[in-house]
Amino acid sequence: MRRWDRPLKFVTAIITVVAVTSSFGVTSLNAEENPPRDGSATRPLQVLLIPADTGADTTLDDFKPVFSAIQENYGLHFELRVGTSYGAVVEGLVAKRADIAFVGPVGFHQARLRHAAELLAVAVKDNSSSYYAAILTRKDSGVELLNDLRGKRIALGDINSTSSFRFPVAMLQRIGIDPVVGLGQVVITGSHSNALAALREAQVDAAGCSLAAYEKAINSGAISRGELKVLAISPAIPNPPLVMHPDLSDSVKERLREAFREIHRAPGVRPEMIRGYGGDRYERFDVSFPQEDFDRAIEQLAPVTQKLIASIIEQAANR
Repeated sequence: MRRWDRPLKFVTAIITVVAVTSSFGVTSLNAEENPPRDGSATRPLQVLLIPADTGADTTLDDFKPVFSAIQENYGLHFELRVGTSYGAVVEGLVAKRADIAFVGPVGFHQARLRHAAELLAVAVKDNSSSYYAAILTRKDSGVELLNDLRGKRIALGDINSTSSFRFPVAMLQRIGIDPVVGLGQVVITGSHSNALAALREAQVDAAGCSLAAYEKAINSGAISRGELKVLAISPAIPNPPLVMHPDLSDSVKERLREAFREIHRAPGVRPEMIRGYGGDRYERFDVSFPQEDFDRAIEQLAPVTQKLIASIIEQAANR
């Protein structure tokens, strides 16, 4: 296992444009409301979540406890929905159909560039607010080093996923492997679990995903421990954040920050209620997490340009 940790230059991440209304089924909301949504019972804040591998219903079940606890303790009301893709959630923010969203670091960057998101909170787990991307292979693949993937097949997740697409592609580029012509095939699976399944079933020689997704696959029994091995790990990436729309009133923003800062200590709130994406349990939320840490992570994705992603998509479609 090798660590990939040299800094790369900055680039604007790709923005995937989708039809927002059809993407996540919001038909009753207007992009501009008068009066604006303020978290009251009659004008609840709209929350949009990126889809987890476990499905929309499970994603809602994972996030509902903390939002319900905030409603109970701070009087803010919410309606939660799950987007059909990472890109759909970004478009929901841009179209002002979402006031709060849970997104990946790349999605946050995309929405922020379009003046549709500012940082609200980052989850803290085991006293850390970071996670890692990884490239894995099967133990019996004969692949020992990342460089051995030249001419091989790799499965990746959603093109807007920081850890199952963007960082694995940048990691390959960093050692001189062109993901378009230097690999035998790129399979875009749409999710961490699908990428891991393709690897386990020997449809590919390697897969990109988060280390957390790999551990969850082991813990759920989808993959046996020792069946796969890690070839490379990314630098630390800030945990996917909760973001809020900049157009929310200052008073609502401050109430949200206070709520997420203190909710783990609120009366009647049990530790298992502080959880989110994929069922992960958190210790608390950090509402003072520095924006600069997200900027540094995005800077390392400089080689993963919009042109490159389009070429990878084209290559994947033609093979």
